Amino acid sequence: MTFDPIKAGRFLHEEQSLKYGIYGALITALTLNILWILISMFFDRFFPWISIIQGILIGKSARKYGHGLNWYLPLTAALIAIMTSVTGSFFSALYLTGREFNTGAWVLFDEISWHTISTFMINEFGVVGYIYACCAALLATYYAKRQLNREQSIAYRKYQERNQLNEKNN
Repeated sequence: MTFDPIKAGRFLHEEQSLKYGIYGALITALTLNILWILISMFFDRFFPWISIIQGILIGKSARKYGHGLNWYLPLTAALIAIMTSVTGSFFSALYLTGREFNTGAWVLFDEISWHTISTFMINEFGVVGYIYACCAALLATYYAKRQLNREQSIAYRKYQERNQLNEKNN
């Protein structure tokens, strides 16, 4: 039995799943946001650097479940990491504010408006939050890309070359 790199490349191409990559990244993001809130509540401090850890874990989760070879999965992981960084910071600050005013965060959910969000994005999230969010997105992008070994890389490249030749001939 001989090794056919075209079939191996086709298998690698068909194995990738954007849907499962997004599901894995979103479940990881939700879990990490809850963990961020719990850590902030336990220590009664705000930790913006947790978004960097979120970016790494979101990227690894997207790679594990999505098997992505194209640029779609890393871009999606980066967007989810930015979203998770902003929402994690917001809900962590919301819970800490609720504790400060001796109310629960659920009471404050009713009071959220565009003014609240814009004030948070300018004053609380600020430049540092944007830097952490961008770093989280870059790390998520890096870790979401599937790492192929030498044989897989050659097989996938031959599969892509064959597809390009077929498209030119058609």
